[in-house]
Amino acid sequence: MQLLNPGFLWLSLLAIIPIALYLFRRKSKTVSVSTLVFFKTLAREHQESAWLRRLKKIVSLLLTLALLIFAILALSRMILSPVSDKGYRTVVILLDRSASMAATNDEGVSRLDQAREVIEARLDSIPEDVGVALIGYDSRPEVIQPRTLKRRELLSRLGEIAVRPVAQQTRNAIESASVLARLETPALIWHVTDSGELEELEEEPPAAAAAEAPIDPAEEGEDPLLGAKADLDLPEGVDLEKISVALESPVNVGITAFQIRPVPLEHGRFEAYVQVALNRAAPGPMVAKLDVFVGGSLVQPREVDLNPGDRVGLVLKLEGAEDQLLRLELSAEGDCLASDNEVIEPLPRSRPIVAAWVRPTVEGDPFKPDRFTQLALQAFLDDYDFEILALEPSAWPGARESVDVVIFDDYVPEEWPEELPVVLINPPGNAGPLRISRIESGLPHESVRVGNDQHPVLFRVSSGRVAITQTALFDITGSLEPLWFAGDEPLLAAGDVKGQRLVVMGFSPGRSERLPLTASFPLLIGNSLLWCAETAPGITEQLMESPTGKVVSAKGETVTWTRWENGGIKKASAKLSGGLLELDRIGIWETDTGQRGAAHLMSRAETDVSPRNPALTAADAELVTESGWLSGDISWMILALIAFLLLLESYLFHRHAVY
Repeated sequence: MQLLNPGFLWLSLLAIIPIALYLFRRKSKTVSVSTLVFFKTLAREHQESAWLRRLKKIVSLLLTLALLIFAILALSRMILSPVSDKGYRTVVILLDRSASMAATNDEGVSRLDQAREVIEARLDSIPEDVGVALIGYDSRPEVIQPRTLKRRELLSRLGEIAVRPVAQQTRNAIESASVLARLETPALIWHVTDSGELEELEEEPPAAAAAEAPIDPAEEGEDPLLGAKADLDLPEGVDLEKISVALESPVNVGITAFQIRPVPLEHGRFEAYVQVALNRAAPGPMVAKLDVFVGGSLVQPREVDLNPGDRVGLVLKLEGAEDQLLRLELSAEGDCLASDNEVIEPLPRSRPIVAAWVRPTVEGDPFKPDRFTQLALQAFLDDYDFEILALEPSAWPGARESVDVVIFDDYVPEEWPEELPVVLINPPGNAGPLRISRIESGLPHESVRVGNDQHPVLFRVSSGRVAITQTALFDITGSLEPLWFAGDEPLLAAGDVKGQRLVVMGFSPGRSERLPLTASFPLLIGNSLLWCAETAPGITEQLMESPTGKVVSAKGETVTWTRWENGGIKKASAKLSGGLLELDRIGIWETDTGQRGAAHLMSRAETDVSPRNPALTAADAELVTESGWLSGDISWMILALIAFLLLLESYLFHRHAVY
């Protein structure tokens, strides 16, 4: 038994009045009258004993109290739980509010709006004594409304639910709904979603490693509901029913992977990897249009041919100033979902790479410093954002903390900088972890043998046209990889040794016959610096790219979101609490401390909008419980009892009235 309006129970204090009247009733008085004829007539018609008169007074009191109590229960809307074991006592509505629920039909009705209509229609079919709870979920479940019997309050909370651009995680949601449902069984879970008959997709691997092959349905996991039924043990007395609000024949293209990355060996220049996909339920091949905007200007219009289930990767070369907004916009005819069609992200900030060139100076010695190395560095600076500090060995310790990479040319310091990447040219002796032997007279080689021509240090270097003079012998240690050989001896090597990136050149550029005046030498020096500087921190901004729905750590008190909406840039601010930020929208975020990142949907499962399964359609609302005549809202029964009591009181006490 439950009361829907228990606030009226205070009226039960009115029962004090009839009880007081009964206990403190007025006693009869003896008075003188002119005649007793009238009273004798009444005595003959109401001849009754004292105990019967006392019983009538007690019955009258009880009837009065019963009328009062039943009236209060009617105002409080007393209900009784179902007496039938076949009836459900609880219905838990598990409503999908993930990104795909924003998909619209030809009339512009979203899947969430359709779900509300279906839920409201089905709620009309269940008795008011059945408790209903509401859970909304995307990547995580949220209890919107605990179990309640107040339909108006439930419908109000239902209308407040909005789609979030977040991928769905069905299993956790069903587990949470099961926990809530088993509190009062038997219970039924309504799983209202747009997931159709196709399988749920696993999330995308990192963009850089994404394949461009079509999606194989046999390798994509299971339907979230089927997986739940197979692997998730529902509590005893809890049933699960799936209600599909999917479109009959959806068409959707979307961006499923995106990443900005520096162009290898080109500091300050970037490229973007983009993957676009067409859902498997599309009726046939189609052409999607991808527009690339930098700083508000259209720079690269692309067209992509897609077959149903295809994923196509593109690499876009980007040119623009740092902090300019990069925006990708994907469109196709009949596209039903807009939240996976746009990506907005700033071009990363970068600063010049600071390199120290440490070389001894000896008057009269043309190779100290080597003028050809200086020419190669100058040629390299014309094309790249570098700052070169030419230092004497004595000045090196003071500049050690301000550089990103160091070149030791014919010099090795006594204290080896283990925290910096190093380029060694013509080393005179042992250098840090490397054992090096000097060849003072030099050993010329007409050609070199290439160990790995795909290494970034040899990018665009014509190794077959090089003739050099070897001046050092060194051992290969750690992950140091030989790139040039003279016989069996390495001349050029690159790799990581004890966590330090090194490039070792065991030759003298100035004494080599065919190297210093060729185009390969500036390329070799530049590639070495760029490759070493890749590990230096703080040169290129590492923007925090994350999928929506994730919670990231953020420093500061406020965060500002930047998004593209209605043809323009919109900004909104919010407060941070607990040092955590939930990425609940698509766009760029930046805290008041300067930390920033970007959030994108990037979900194959959400982009692959599924069609409706006829077996799961919710066109007709069905009864979900069996309720007896002694269950539910019994206000009508209480009102009937009140009427009966009034008739009974009238019959018992007023049928012999004398007028």
